[in-house]
Amino acid sequence: MQPRAVALAITACALLATPGQAADPPSPEAVVDAFEAVLGPIRTHRPSHAKGTCAAGHFVATPEGTRLSVAPTFSGQRVPAIIRFAVGGGNPNAPDTARLTRGLSIRFETPAGDIWDMANISVPIFGSPTPQALVEGLLVRRPDPATGQPDQARVNAFVAANPATTYQGRWLAQNNPPASWATTPYWGVNAFRFRGQDGEVRHARWVFEPRAGTLRLTEEQMRTMPADFLADELRRRVAAAPVEFDMVLQFPGPGDDLTNPTVAWPDDRPRAVVGRLAVTEVAPGPGGACDPISFMTLDQAPGVEFSDDPTLHARTAPYAVSLSRRLQ
Repeated sequence: MQPRAVALAITACALLATPGQAADPPSPEAVVDAFEAVLGPIRTHRPSHAKGTCAAGHFVATPEGTRLSVAPTFSGQRVPAIIRFAVGGGNPNAPDTARLTRGLSIRFETPAGDIWDMANISVPIFGSPTPQALVEGLLVRRPDPATGQPDQARVNAFVAANPATTYQGRWLAQNNPPASWATTPYWGVNAFRFRGQDGEVRHARWVFEPRAGTLRLTEEQMRTMPADFLADELRRRVAAAPVEFDMVLQFPGPGDDLTNPTVAWPDDRPRAVVGRLAVTEVAPGPGGACDPISFMTLDQAPGVEFSDDPTLHARTAPYAVSLSRRLQ
């Protein structure tokens, strides 16, 4: 992938997930329009994490998870899950060795029909703190019709004025891509409110930590691995044994920012293991049960509710706009 394409893909990975904090955020249509200004009309695939593989499994909350949330997903019973693993960016043919985020999207559906969706990424921060910065970051990268390239001076000026938009790209540059979808943590990044059995409401972020441990590609593997190895590698793993992740809540300390997803909380903050996700099936090829799902049901009130992070409140509507355009 060329440097410009990498930069666009990193920006695109963040866009739908990181609308932000200003009083007058861009409309959902403007968010999707900004994607299309750079990538062209998107009618056959998702604008973010376009390349993916469907899977299925189940989730079981720990006793601590049941204590910390009254949401149906944390009942302690086995909850079926529809799962999508993905490679970041808007290119459905992105190489699996690219320095892009990896995605873990999950739909939990209890036997009673309660639905909870989430979209997690393999980086502990999002790519931009506000919707304005996200949209502007895409628009300054629109290719000039005369040259087919963006105006680099405008891009440089934007980055200088919005340094937080560089944090995710910097993290990706410093950490090689995962060697498997099964060997990377996936962060939820945003803070949510968890209402416990005791009635107390606690802010928390979550991460899905791989039971297989964290393993990244070497520099040599990044040069030599095929462009499409992740799906088959996951199929082989799951055929041998379920792939498992522990869901871990992280709680903020004094002064931790609850509303800015470009800032990670320190590693020494209190944590609790609240459940385990088991991946037991992987679709044999393209398509599957995850394909028509946009993962828009982002809370399961009253057990899991949005925090005041405006990025959460602005996420669902652009997902719906994008889906409606693909269905036209």
